Amino acid sequence: MHHSKPAHRFLCSEVVFLARTDQVNGCAFPSNLEEIGEDFAEVLADRAFPGGSAVRIITKTSMLQGLVHSCSRDELLGFFVRIKLQPESRWSPDSFMPKHMLTLDYSTPKASALKMASGY
Repeated sequence: MHHSKPAHRFLCSEVVFLARTDQVNGCAFPSNLEEIGEDFAEVLADRAFPGGSAVRIITKTSMLQGLVHSCSRDELLGFFVRIKLQPESRWSPDSFMPKHMLTLDYSTPKASALKMASGY
């Protein structure tokens, strides 16, 4: 199966809360939303979230729900938690706009304007 990058990805920085919804008394932990797309989000947290965990991302104005796809530890920063958003919880800029947004557009291939180096 071929997995392609989403056409639009957004790097961002927004303080959010991340909570497990598959546990009784799932506490919400302060985290930072690092990247978001229509069907995924990546959050930097200070604790690990197991793969497959049901989670909720809580912002000042909205809430997104999904399942933890992966969680990787960075020695200096913490845990990067990749979340696959539920179909009913898809993200769009109309629903919530994170601060400090940078759009990455992969919809059209880019060609380099540089000529190939000689001698190779």
